[in-house]
Amino acid sequence: MKRIIKIILVAVLAFSAFLPISCARNKSEERSKYVIDARYDGDVTLEADMTLDYCNSSDVVLDELYFHLYPAAYRKGAQFSPIDESYTALAYPGGVGYGDIRINETRVHGVKTDFEISGEDEDILIVPLLKEIDPGERAEIQVSYTLKLAPVKHRTGKFDGVATFGNWYPIVCVIENGEFDTSPYYSNGDPFYSDVADYEVNVTVPSTLVVATSGTAKRVENGVNATYFSSLRCARDFAFCVGEFKVDKRVENGVNVLYYYRKDSDHEGTVRAAADSLGFFSRRFGAYPYSTYTVVEAPFLYGGMEYPTLSIVSDSLGKSLTKEATIHETAHQWWYGIVGNDEIRHAWMDEGLAEYCTTIFYEFTPGYGVTYKARMADATSAYIVYSDVSASDGKMDKKLNEFASYDYTYLTYLKGALMFDAVRKAVGDNAFFRSLSVYAERFKFRNATPNDLISTFENVCKTDLSGVFKGFLEGKTRIFSA
Repeated sequence: MKRIIKIILVAVLAFSAFLPISCARNKSEERSKYVIDARYDGDVTLEADMTLDYCNSSDVVLDELYFHLYPAAYRKGAQFSPIDESYTALAYPGGVGYGDIRINETRVHGVKTDFEISGEDEDILIVPLLKEIDPGERAEIQVSYTLKLAPVKHRTGKFDGVATFGNWYPIVCVIENGEFDTSPYYSNGDPFYSDVADYEVNVTVPSTLVVATSGTAKRVENGVNATYFSSLRCARDFAFCVGEFKVDKRVENGVNVLYYYRKDSDHEGTVRAAADSLGFFSRRFGAYPYSTYTVVEAPFLYGGMEYPTLSIVSDSLGKSLTKEATIHETAHQWWYGIVGNDEIRHAWMDEGLAEYCTTIFYEFTPGYGVTYKARMADATSAYIVYSDVSASDGKMDKKLNEFASYDYTYLTYLKGALMFDAVRKAVGDNAFFRSLSVYAERFKFRNATPNDLISTFENVCKTDLSGVFKGFLEGKTRIFSA
């Protein structure tokens, strides 16, 4: 959840019968694959059939699969609202309304099965398998479901003519320490954690509408409807937006950069920011591994939101903040997208790094008129004022539900950026940027832990940095004005 910090002092393969199929133990070949056929009515309802070719890449034997049903958080009576109470009026300008997801049927290898809705907030789908699958084996699961959009300016919703489909399909829970992670949809941050998979997604909409999707897409007209055939490999999520968009395009080092917009009077500047930042981060951290990158201007409560190969920026931002949101979300294509992490328990790993990388982009791209010195001075001053008035323990490495809404922004974005700046000053520019490029390559398409990140820096820099990182993470480091 991207709260733009312009710092001021306030802030389908078919398988035989029931036999599991072995998948290669090569990391590049053991991915699962989602094939989704979705039909959107142009209003608030989407019908979808999903086939998951699941590969058990864990080390445990499985007899059932757990799926997150994130849209269930928008239903009436949900225990965990995706919107913090203090933002309700902004999220629902027309009044609070509700959405939901209904599972119509599940099948395993084509055989209809019972299923269970469980979880702390009735947001977990459990599908029993017909036969246990060992590590390295596969199973095919089919899920048919109906999604209803709430009238909300958020990840999954419909407002002002734009439908946003983020976190919109049943996605398999990550297996951690032999158990499925079934964390609910907290209102703080980005409460998501997923493994990479391959995607083939077909979205049919009324032909008057335009679809902006993750991955590469081809539009095929069919009378009153149009279908977008999209594909994406090695991605940890898939999202799309539907509306009456205009499109601006650029090419950056062979990557098609697309900007879908409706209101942006400086759309040339926004698509340029997307292309420039994509090129800059590719040179710094390693090549962007996809053929397209899409930015969508949409009604959104916060500044923006990242998905693999697709970023959303709010249509309520001015010119400079729209560019800043675009740059920040583009940084997330590396920190969250290419290198994943548990965003529920270690949000600083992607948010703090993406925020600091936004500053780095400005530092080395002077044409944007924003300086490293000014941004870091603002971040430092804002964090000092926050520390003076906050009762927080200053700890950064904790679950999203353990942050107060106010604390989350300062401790993950601001303090995270200050921490990475301190590390950079401790090791020097060459070692710092080399560490990030090694980290990006070493954990490409994987989920990294805090120890993975810290040990990569220590190995590359040949320096014990535990004191620097832990001082910030544990709330022991005091921050002073320069």
